Amino acid sequence: MKHFFFRNFLFVHIIFVVFFVGYLLTGFRIFPDYGVPIDEYSQIDIGRVNYERIVYGNMEIQSHYDRYYGPAFEVPLYILSNSISDRFAIDIMSARHVGVFLFFAFSLVIFYVLLSAMNHSPVYGLLGVILLIVTPRFFAESFYNTKDMAFLSMTILVLYASFRMNIKKWLTVVIAGVFTGIAISVRAQGLLLLFAVTLTLTLTEKISLTKRAVVVMGYVALSLMTFFLTSPIFWNDTFHNLLGFWQSAANPVGVPTFYFGTWYISPNTPWHYHLVWVGITGLLSVIVTAIVGGMWYVRMIVKHNKHQNVEYPVYFTMFVIVVGTFAVSAFFNPRSYDGWRHIYYIYPGMIGFSLYFLRVLHERKSLVWKRGLFIGAVSMMCIDCLFALGFIVRNHPNQYVYFNVLAGGYKNVKENFDLDYWGISQKQALEYLMTWSDTPVRFIYFDQLLPYARFGMMPRLLEKGWVYTESIDNADVYIAAYRDYKAPSPKIFSKAFSVSVEGVDISAIYASHPYVSYLQQ
Repeated sequence: MKHFFFRNFLFVHIIFVVFFVGYLLTGFRIFPDYGVPIDEYSQIDIGRVNYERIVYGNMEIQSHYDRYYGPAFEVPLYILSNSISDRFAIDIMSARHVGVFLFFAFSLVIFYVLLSAMNHSPVYGLLGVILLIVTPRFFAESFYNTKDMAFLSMTILVLYASFRMNIKKWLTVVIAGVFTGIAISVRAQGLLLLFAVTLTLTLTEKISLTKRAVVVMGYVALSLMTFFLTSPIFWNDTFHNLLGFWQSAANPVGVPTFYFGTWYISPNTPWHYHLVWVGITGLLSVIVTAIVGGMWYVRMIVKHNKHQNVEYPVYFTMFVIVVGTFAVSAFFNPRSYDGWRHIYYIYPGMIGFSLYFLRVLHERKSLVWKRGLFIGAVSMMCIDCLFALGFIVRNHPNQYVYFNVLAGGYKNVKENFDLDYWGISQKQALEYLMTWSDTPVRFIYFDQLLPYARFGMMPRLLEKGWVYTESIDNADVYIAAYRDYKAPSPKIFSKAFSVSVEGVDISAIYASHPYVSYLQQ
């Protein structure tokens, strides 16, 4: 019986199906709860101008401000969300949440298949999917982060395609090239995926050097061709736009980011920025076991020269992606703000090495110390998952403001790091304001007029008779979004409402003193 769970694949598959269906049902139940990210309106417009270029030949994309942002996910999402909105009579933002969630859910199935095949047992696939889902930031952002979570999902597809790639079968090379090209067209970081898979193919010794060169060139050509075909901006004035794309990717201009109590603007963030953010917001059990698993893998390659092993290619690709990302981050100062969302795509690779470590221990658990280490690692993961799941339930829908124990508690976090950089909690502030009666007339002021405040909150409040003012001196109520700066509330105002995570405010509504007694009724 002790080997039943590892050997009865059908039983594990059934557990996964039940778990996955439960996850889907949960997602369909809670997707309306999430707010609108700060750049959601611009993302919709990216989808629109690219769609109109493809379907109607509209050339607006050539002068669009965000013309070099990846359209490969935004265009299908634009089509799907409009269809869902029309068919089910829900608002367009909620429809987009459904689309992002469904794509992430699809990638979870692929992740399950990939990890199961890599580790020769669906137990590891099930555990890997659970680890990805219960990481609180990913749980929340899988509903609305059309940039980074979509690219994470595409990374999973590229990893799976590279795992299944048979350099003697061109169809598998074509599929891998298409997926990689789409990934580049989602986010420019897809070029790192292209490099990682290309390096892996180059180092393989299964075929001669000549045939290997042909396969590599074919894969790269297919990837770049797919990137070109899925990026309408390059269909006209190609050379000039390729140069603009490269300059946009290589010389990013960031926004203020609060890091260890100091304001930075990329590319001037410290070299350890991403390392720290991963360390304080990921699951500690994954981080620790991934580091050990990665070191164990390097040791296996160096000491035992097992590079011919069937496991070598995909693990090597993962290793290049994870280590390469941190190396680029440390030495080249790429765009770094809003936590580590720009490098979310490394997490599947980290989970891959975490599970690799567990499998190595399990296969060698005849040794007492390895058996104990295996039990300890699994126990740590179970405890970590339970605490993370508790956080997800307790702080819904604000799971994206998750920090682990290394951050030193939320009061310490508030003094050192950005919290609601997405502006998601403004939806909860609006819902609270909409419960107020229509009279008397109130003047409202926003400390930062974020896009959702301008296009989502403002029209509904004005319909109820509110009056917008650009001066806090004239305001009866003001909204504190807490993005980019944490200015204290003026003394003439008192807090009427706040959205908090673990006892720390991530946004708040303040009312002038004449209204305090009214609000307390």
